Amino acid sequence: MLCLFHDFLSITAGVQPEDFYEDMQFWRSAVKNYWSLLTPLIFSDHPKRPGDEDPMPPYNMIRNVMDMSANYGGLNAALLEEKKSVWVMNVVPARATNALPLILDRGFVGVMHDWCEPFPTYPRTYDMLHANGLISHLASESCNILELFSEMDRILRPEGWIILSDTMWAIELARKLATQLCWEARVIDLQNGSDQWLLVCQKQLVKK
Repeated sequence: MLCLFHDFLSITAGVQPEDFYEDMQFWRSAVKNYWSLLTPLIFSDHPKRPGDEDPMPPYNMIRNVMDMSANYGGLNAALLEEKKSVWVMNVVPARATNALPLILDRGFVGVMHDWCEPFPTYPRTYDMLHANGLISHLASESCNILELFSEMDRILRPEGWIILSDTMWAIELARKLATQLCWEARVIDLQNGSDQWLLVCQKQLVKK
């Protein structure tokens, strides 16, 4: 069965088994780190269960997540392994390697999309947006990053969260744009020997 799965990876998405398993291990570790770093800010591990006796969930509970650069769906898989009560829309950037068949075969929801264009969804749909390496990728494709951030602001609910992982210069660019949109932004050095940094942002609730 393992050999058949290796063949499937190569046929459906041109994915090497070693790359797939490396990606899987990376996201298992990343999700644990996210929860450790961000639980005081974002996450609740106590989802509301049906029943009038149960307390209402906190205002910042995360349910609908978009992974804007889903690759093989590793973030989605790691969240499920950790038994996190979230639903993930996996988006494969149109100018990246098409691993959408692999994502769909894993039983996940996914689409391809050109992030130089608006995303077809209602405003305020998502509780959290996540992207790994997307800013530096799109900057190299000459996309308008400010327009991307404006679109992210449109589809994110008030008091929703953005987690961006990228190189230091891309994170600094993203931080400046987040400030223009009046998001609260915090840069986190992962201190793991890589050149990857995190930017954690929260969209503010505008009160009339």
